[in-house]
Amino acid sequence: MPTDFSPPPSFSIPTERLHISYIQPGNPDHTSFFMHVWNLEEIKRFIGKRDLDTLEKVDVFIKNQVQAEYNRAGYGRFLVSLKPHPQASLAESKHIGLVSLILREPPNGYPHPDIGYAFVPEHWGKGYATEAAIALINYARREFGVTGVFGRRVLEKIGLEFRGELTLRAFDGIQSAVYALPGMNPDLSVYGIEG
Repeated sequence: MPTDFSPPPSFSIPTERLHISYIQPGNPDHTSFFMHVWNLEEIKRFIGKRDLDTLEKVDVFIKNQVQAEYNRAGYGRFLVSLKPHPQASLAESKHIGLVSLILREPPNGYPHPDIGYAFVPEHWGKGYATEAAIALINYARREFGVTGVFGRRVLEKIGLEFRGELTLRAFDGIQSAVYALPGMNPDLSVYGIEG
């Protein structure tokens, strides 16, 4: 597992229309965008209130939580930026959302990460979440050997299969639709997810 993981600020996972990049601790642009997305009413409906309502709180969260995710697994939460044209660099692109692949720690974690995303509403319905999620999963499989991924509210079109409404201890025991990569054990209890 990586420790003190510090990718270069210019690193990105490029797709046809997007750049997926690590959130840089201490980068004011990243901090303000992260705060903006997590405080949108449309996003809070899905993730709840997270008490990340000041730049200072978000900066601490990125330095402590987001960086810890990178140190633990090499992946975690990422910025998604829209290219103004197909050959655009990361610096030329505009932040439009976040995509995450988070390997949660015990006792509430599972042996595989879960995928999620949050985009500013004006960019909903354009396929960006699907494009970003597929690219991030492929990157994590290739670079970090990820063999399984869980998802909540994730569309089957990114390649995950619906496994039913299950209780998720990583999300305070709520019942939620669960999706998993094809090939993972049909009995999700082996991963700690109960029916």
